[in-house]
Amino acid sequence: MVESKGSRASKRSKGWLTKLLAGAGGLLAATVSLGYSLYERRQADIVPKVEVQTPVDAGRWKVIVNASALGRQMPNGAKVSSGRKAIIVSMMLENLSAQSSNLYGSLIKLTNLPDIPKPQYYLTRDRAILWDLQPRMPEAVTAVWEVPENAALPAVLRLQIEGEFFKPRDNLYSAPGWFSSGTIAEIALPLDSKMPETEP
Repeated sequence: MVESKGSRASKRSKGWLTKLLAGAGGLLAATVSLGYSLYERRQADIVPKVEVQTPVDAGRWKVIVNASALGRQMPNGAKVSSGRKAIIVSMMLENLSAQSSNLYGSLIKLTNLPDIPKPQYYLTRDRAILWDLQPRMPEAVTAVWEVPENAALPAVLRLQIEGEFFKPRDNLYSAPGWFSSGTIAEIALPLDSKMPETEP
């Protein structure tokens, strides 16, 4: 049986249309996939804003930021360094891990003060420098940052809470450990900028 020219043309047309639809479908799927990936990335970049005095579960730690103030003395009574003043943030801190730990130095960051070092932590109940925190024993603590006496400070401190997650086996050593999960919360904390003349 001899195939007519019209039949051959019709088959070529259908084949071209099939390829076109397949290509369009693949392009649409790729576009949807890219759009979803960008959406997921954008959602991951959105850090939750948390109110003052709200508990934040940061993985290894649970923290409740309460208040901030300026001071001329450290919580243990020692004077701040010459030519400097102290930003003091009071909070509740709980170790959620199974072991005692003092790895809270990077838990909180002040993001609207440039080039500021990590804070020194103090235990409120005995006004001593904080060392290890025992598991599941919440403690009232203060975090202290020393800044230059003439530094211009914002009316509201922008705090970021850095999270950690536990892995039973890491990829490098196949050992258990805690690893950074990035910034998990932001807190706008009003700063009581009234500097006391003396402190008890």
